[in-house]
Amino acid sequence: MITFLILLTVLALSMVLLARALGRMDRNVAPPVPVEEPSAPEQTGLGDPEWNIVIRHQCEPINCPNLKGNPRQPGKEPGCQVCAALFLERYGERLLNEQREGRNR
Repeated sequence: MITFLILLTVLALSMVLLARALGRMDRNVAPPVPVEEPSAPEQTGLGDPEWNIVIRHQCEPINCPNLKGNPRQPGKEPGCQVCAALFLERYGERLLNEQREGRNR
């Protein structure tokens, strides 16, 4: 009977110590580090050379209403990104076709 009481006491004390240790671990967690926003403008998949081609050959000829600022630049809207990507795809295909035709002559 005494052995049972000793085992029960040891079990109770170990449970208390485990609960305290888990409680301390929970309080010692470092706060999450805030994510710093970059000060540079949002980077898109298109670089300056591509945007210059799009502006010169697509936006300015059709007098796109999304051109803003001075010098005039397209907005950051997703529509401008899609329009530029589609234009560059057609533009690249046209350049490749012209290059192939030049070789076949």
